[in-house]
Amino acid sequence: MIAILNAYIIRRTAVFIAIVVLAIGGLLLVMGVADELSRRASETYGPLEATLYQLLCMPLEIYQYIGPMVLLGTLISVAGMAKNNELVIIQLASSSAHGLVLRLLLPGLLLLPVIYLIGEWVAPQMRQQAEVSRAMDLNRSLPTLRGEWFQDNQWIINVDFVSPERNIRGLTVFELTPDNDLASMLYAPEATPINRGWQLKNGRSIEFNNDQVTHGEFETLNWQPDNFNADLLSLLAQRTRELTLPQVWQQVKFSQQQRRSDPELVLTFWNRLWFPITYLGMLFLALVFSFGSFRQKTLGDAAFKGVAAAIAVQLATETSASLLMVAGMSAPYAALLPPLAFLMIAVALVSRRL
Repeated sequence: MIAILNAYIIRRTAVFIAIVVLAIGGLLLVMGVADELSRRASETYGPLEATLYQLLCMPLEIYQYIGPMVLLGTLISVAGMAKNNELVIIQLASSSAHGLVLRLLLPGLLLLPVIYLIGEWVAPQMRQQAEVSRAMDLNRSLPTLRGEWFQDNQWIINVDFVSPERNIRGLTVFELTPDNDLASMLYAPEATPINRGWQLKNGRSIEFNNDQVTHGEFETLNWQPDNFNADLLSLLAQRTRELTLPQVWQQVKFSQQQRRSDPELVLTFWNRLWFPITYLGMLFLALVFSFGSFRQKTLGDAAFKGVAAAIAVQLATETSASLLMVAGMSAPYAALLPPLAFLMIAVALVSRRL
C-alpha cells in the first residue's frame, strides 16, 4: 500500500513538473529563436541554425528558473490532491506529519541530484558548444583576451593577444626573486601551448645577476609555469555562466593567487554551490500554498501566489548576498545565509499549517 502510494505521488508530481518545464521551456525557445533571427539572421545562419543554438542553450536557460518551475509543478500536484481530498488519505497512511511532508516532497528530492548535475556540469558545456557553433556559422571569432596581466607565483605575465586557438601573440614574462627583485625577463612575439606549458618562439631574454645584465636570444624555449596554461586561458575568456562549477572554482583560485580576488566571481561560485538549499526552500514553499481549504480559493490563485513568492524570494536572496558582502561578510557565509534563512522560514510556515 505504501509503495503504491509513493509511486502515485512521484508519478503525478513528476508529470506536472515536466509539463511546467516543457511549457516554459517551449516559450523560451520560441522567444530565443525569434530574437536570434532578428539580430543575427544571414545566409549562413538561418532558422535551423538558430533553433539548434537555442536547443543547446535551453538546459542552462531552464536551470536559471528551475526553482520556481519545480515549485509550481509540486504546488499544482499537491494542491490538486488536497482539492480532491486525496491528501486526507495520504495523511492517514503517513505515520506522522513529518512523514506526510517527506512523502509529498519525495519527487522533488529525487530530482535534485539530476537537476544539480545537469545545471552545473552538463548545461554550461552545452552552452559553450552552442557559442562555438554559432561563431562558426557567422564566421566570427571565439572569445579572446587582449592586453591582460597575470601573476603565477614568481612570474608576472603580460599578453598582448590570445587567439581563439589559445596561441599568444606578444608574451612578456618577468621572473621575481623571493625578495621581489627582478631576476629575469623573457619576451616572445609568439607562444604556442604544449602539454601544461608554452613553447616560446624567436624571443629574447634578459637575466639580472647582482650588477650584471646578460642578454640572450632563442629560436624556441619551453616555459613551464605553475598554473598559467592554455586551459586556464580558455576559462578566463569565457563568461562565468558558461563555465561548470569546477571551472568557476579554478578561476576563483587563480584570481586569489594573483592577490586580486574578484568578489563577484567568488560570490557567483558560492551562490551556485548553495543552490540545493534554495531548491529545498522552494519545495517547502510549494507546500505552504498547497495546504488549506480550496473552497474559497482556486488552484490558479494558489499557483499565481506561489510563483510570485518564488520569484521574489529568488531575487531577494541574490540581492541580500551582495549586500552582506558589501557589509563585510565573507562570500561563503554571505551566499549561505539568505537561502538558509528562506529555508528555515519555509519550514516554519509548513509546520504551522500541519
